Amino acid sequence: MSPLDYVVIAIYVTGVTLVGLAASRRKQSSVSEYFLGNRRVPWLAASASMIATGISAKSLIGLPGLSYTKDLTYLQMYLVLPLAALIAATLFLPFYSRIKITSAYEYLGRRFGRGVQSYASLIFQIETALILGTVIAAPSLVMSEATGISYNAAVAILLAATLLYTSIGGMRAVIWTDVVQFFVFAAVPAGLLLYTVSTAEGGLTALIETAAAHDKLRAFNFSFDFTAEITFWAALVSMLFWHTGNQSVNQVLIQRYMSTPSQRDSRRTILLSSVGILGLWIMFLLVGILLYSHNTMYPGSVPPDTPPDRVFTAFVMSVMPTGLKGAFIAAAFAAGMSTLSSMLNSMGTVTLVDVWQLHFSDGASERVWIRRARLLTLLWGVFSFVSALFVLRFGTVITAGIALGSIITGALLGMFLIGIFIKRAGAAAALTGSILGMASVVAVMAVSEISWSWYCGIGTVMTFLAGYLSSLVAPAAVCAEDLSYEVLRGSGATKKQA
Repeated sequence: MSPLDYVVIAIYVTGVTLVGLAASRRKQSSVSEYFLGNRRVPWLAASASMIATGISAKSLIGLPGLSYTKDLTYLQMYLVLPLAALIAATLFLPFYSRIKITSAYEYLGRRFGRGVQSYASLIFQIETALILGTVIAAPSLVMSEATGISYNAAVAILLAATLLYTSIGGMRAVIWTDVVQFFVFAAVPAGLLLYTVSTAEGGLTALIETAAAHDKLRAFNFSFDFTAEITFWAALVSMLFWHTGNQSVNQVLIQRYMSTPSQRDSRRTILLSSVGILGLWIMFLLVGILLYSHNTMYPGSVPPDTPPDRVFTAFVMSVMPTGLKGAFIAAAFAAGMSTLSSMLNSMGTVTLVDVWQLHFSDGASERVWIRRARLLTLLWGVFSFVSALFVLRFGTVITAGIALGSIITGALLGMFLIGIFIKRAGAAAALTGSILGMASVVAVMAVSEISWSWYCGIGTVMTFLAGYLSSLVAPAAVCAEDLSYEVLRGSGATKKQA
């Protein structure tokens, strides 16, 4: 690392912090403005924010490493994303727009009661706190290995910079820093692709031929082996549940598209961002393939037996010119900070809306609630620091995030599907379904070798089935509010006897 690289990193961190603080200059007058930008965020900016949030540093760092050490089969699990986005835009978004949610779990509160709302919010917070560790780990590893500072110190730097603008500026600061960070972390991998092609004798053709000769271009695995890490069938079925859950019942992404002025703008945001995320995921996987070919043609840039999470970093640090190394670290930080800021903002939202205001409201003014929201954001930041210190024990950062998240994502998605499609279901059905759904995933993890790529599908299906059976045994006497699919297609929500 040269002085120029450190200057590039400093310029990035300072610049993005100033953008966030500049976006915070407008004084927030309500909790809605703090958490949703007063629902006036332009849909293109919200789309960039969703892309930046969906493409974390664990994607930027982890995906090239996976394709480098294996092949393109990981592409399978991302191809269904546009379909999941379409489901979110056509099935879930109309419910959210109808009741003007701040937290996604307000739907469950309206449908099943306040207890279910708080319960769903709590397990979302647990899930997100665990995944936050994987989000922070990837850029912190890059910083640590490139500069020689400790991993713990790198985690602290990343958190401090992100918390500064996130806690002060709320959603508006998060959105506009995400826009900047999107361009930063998209440009660096694109530049690396151009570099590998331009420096390889024979150019792109030679790189592709080398990859093909080493069986690196295999993209599909049609095996019915449930223990295989990722197959076409797991991607088509289970990963569709995973992506639908992220797009439809995950507060982090929902909060982006609900900050736009209208349902039409929200729909545009969901669909455009899914295409953008898929495009970047494909680019990251191609980066890994071209790095492998380049290192095969010109050995030495990536040491043998380099762990997948270190491949991208090792190549950049040994091959890329001065200045571009700093840009790479800035890109890793951009990807990490964008996802981190969105998650912290969303966790503050659901803790305040679904727990504090719902059960312990004391009639405080909007200004007081905004201060409390900032405090909650800071507290979640501290908690995520602890999570980041332990997450590396769980394997690679990509599979760690999905395996941890699948336990809860499937249960949450199943609860929403119970509310939408099972009219006779009440709170007991939703709670029973989610508990048994999560227990089924934990049991599968404990007693079988079934791949993590099936976890979310198993959790969703088991939650829905258990909820359905529970509704048959003990149907709800009175629904909190009928917000089922039939009502969505009708004239409006009404109170209803089950």
